[in-house]
Amino acid sequence: MVNVLIVGATGYIGHALAQSLVRSGNHRVYGLARTIGKGQGLARVEVIPIIGSISESTELLKAIDTFHINIVVDVSGANQDSRILLESLKSLGHNRASTAVSRGMQHAPKLGFIYTSGTWVHGSSNNPVNDLTPVDVSEAPTPPAQLVSWRAELEKDILDSSDVLDVMIIRPALVYGRSNDIWSSLLQPIYSAVQSGASSAAVAVEPDSRPGLVHVDDVGSGLHCAVEKLPLISGTAVYPVFDLVTSEEAMRDILGAAAREFGFNGTVQLAGTEGNLFANALCTTFNGSSGRAKTILGWEPKRHGFVKDMDIHARAWIASKQETKQS
Repeated sequence: MVNVLIVGATGYIGHALAQSLVRSGNHRVYGLARTIGKGQGLARVEVIPIIGSISESTELLKAIDTFHINIVVDVSGANQDSRILLESLKSLGHNRASTAVSRGMQHAPKLGFIYTSGTWVHGSSNNPVNDLTPVDVSEAPTPPAQLVSWRAELEKDILDSSDVLDVMIIRPALVYGRSNDIWSSLLQPIYSAVQSGASSAAVAVEPDSRPGLVHVDDVGSGLHCAVEKLPLISGTAVYPVFDLVTSEEAMRDILGAAAREFGFNGTVQLAGTEGNLFANALCTTFNGSSGRAKTILGWEPKRHGFVKDMDIHARAWIASKQETKQS
């Protein structure tokens, strides 16, 4: 069994990945949890909790050695913490390599590191791009979404760490499914209009945006594929960056479908983002491809389309909202 540590295991994507790995029976899954309570939640779903945080790097590295972790997957979505994690893992990788040399070992396994970035680094454009398209350099078609502009440099630093780590970068498109929490700022104005009986609902989106989309379960399975293919790809000529996207749908259609499922008969006004960085990122138009993830990683996404199953997704969002209110 490969020992996998998920940083961000209690989160939206982390939970999907953890359950995919656990169900396979091929991996021993560990999860980083900040509190004992969060750790108990992981234990209930057969994920072994490690209590701590990225900022406590000494204790984290000790745990990685103690539990003989083979691959670390970062799904935390953090900025500075992810950089701290990278530097800590590089240090550990150097130490492991030095130890192997001192023991006369010519071949020793590297520590694996899979970083979860996102397709927003491609920026917003209707022009087709793929995971080999350069980002945040002079020849890049468009600049990254401002909210995540820091990710391009972090991606570069991760790729440059391949001398001491086995590395891979997975870039999901805008994620939907299950609780749909990331969509709350867009769905809530419509739902509130239904509750209040208002005749219109203003939503902070750009009218012509067409985000690339992927279901959270398919992100989990994509990262699962990355875990299993990392040892096979590392050290080869394969560029270890993969975009995950299953559809591109108009924001107008998405919100219109949600309004119908909420029972809203009024007007949904697509009011523009007014410079809000998060809203701008949500409205990033992405015409991408996951051909390499399918052919190289063996990724087989199962969910294809947000709008067509909006009856399910709208109910899931409402149920999650009500559950949060009751807890």
